[in-house]
Amino acid sequence: MVYGRGMGVFAGAHIMKIHPCASTGGSFHRCTMKTIRFFMIAIFFLGVQAQPVGAQGSPTEISSVATAPVPAARARGSTMGTTSWITAPVPLHTPEYAGCGGTTAPMINDDYEQQVVELVNAARLANGNLPPFKRADGLGAAARYHAADLGQDNYFSHDTYDLSGGNLVYVCNTWQRIVKYSSGANGENIAGGYSTPENVMAAWMGSPGHHDNILNSYSWEIGVGYYQGGGTYYTYWAQDFGRRSQVYPLVINREAASTGTRHVSLYIYGSWSEMRLRNDNSAWTDWQPFQTQSSWMLGGGVGVHSVTAELRKSGETATSSDTINLTNDDGSPVLGGLPEELHFMYSLSDQRFAPASFHATPRNLGGPETLTWTVTISGTWFTVTPLQGTTPGDFDITPLPVTGDTPDTYTGALTLTAASPTNASVQGSPATITVTMEVLDGSLYLVYLPDLQ
Repeated sequence: MVYGRGMGVFAGAHIMKIHPCASTGGSFHRCTMKTIRFFMIAIFFLGVQAQPVGAQGSPTEISSVATAPVPAARARGSTMGTTSWITAPVPLHTPEYAGCGGTTAPMINDDYEQQVVELVNAARLANGNLPPFKRADGLGAAARYHAADLGQDNYFSHDTYDLSGGNLVYVCNTWQRIVKYSSGANGENIAGGYSTPENVMAAWMGSPGHHDNILNSYSWEIGVGYYQGGGTYYTYWAQDFGRRSQVYPLVINREAASTGTRHVSLYIYGSWSEMRLRNDNSAWTDWQPFQTQSSWMLGGGVGVHSVTAELRKSGETATSSDTINLTNDDGSPVLGGLPEELHFMYSLSDQRFAPASFHATPRNLGGPETLTWTVTISGTWFTVTPLQGTTPGDFDITPLPVTGDTPDTYTGALTLTAASPTNASVQGSPATITVTMEVLDGSLYLVYLPDLQ
């Protein structure tokens, strides 16, 4: 989303990755971007190079009361690149947070953070059926603090800084901050300027380094932080990844927040000989051979339900649990799996869209029954292909070529209506997705991240 706030607003994404054997020292480097004409530039990571390359733009007048260095993108692996700097005007303000974390930042939008978790696990499923990450409170608190600190102190880095007298002062590195909230951290992605979970995930998945963090095989948990209301980018996102010692997550339905059916899937991390399960506070099942993946039926009744597992092998035991909200207990179909809004950007100077299209997958969250769906469009500037199908069939939303030559905002919507073969009422149908596009007179600049070893 573009925010007309009388100052330069950028959209960017940033990666922090640590190899399992890499150093966790505090050294760092930056690649940055010069101030640009208009009030939003999207940074999309389309490749990796051995050294960072900063994108250049034309100068413009920007309303601000102070100037400070603003890193635009940075990556860390087991090898380091060179350091480069530029500055951009930023507003001077008094931050609420100081020091190397440890403070609990308020949750701005839990739904946005949960959507990112679910989109991450959907991406992992689509890319090799990778195990789902478990949403962890400690990593979430670390990510949320960093997202808030980036916005309030107006910087863009994995390391932590304080704003003092208009200058950014280094405080601590990534791992020193995260360990205040959780042990076992092994990766981080950050981004600024993206308005929805779908937009920020599209940017991260379009960058090889961020993409690798999301699809890594050594993390078991994830935390997501979202902040809005300050800083050059106005909206800030952070993902922290980790794997704590002696913690073996149980994940219901790939960490979905809710389900419309009692029939769910379980994923349990670790290597065990036997397990037993129970719903809520009910009786345990008998001990049975351990399975990483299994099907399960929740306890009855609409509301939040828990599943707990006891795990054992020679000389070792563990307990793990997860919760999910059951929204429907009568087995009726529930339409879901769709975003609430989609946002495109188009550069007049580059004559290209970002992203080029969106991909959506309607699903029946109420059970295994296949639903038939149709799409109707409100708006003449985008297409949907196909316009009908069955769950879990996909469709793509693609903007049409822009014919004008001035900045503008396009709005529209698509409505998906689902039907059951038994003519049962489908909850959540029809579902409406708002679609917008910002036409910009600036460029969409590329920033290439250093190769990660």
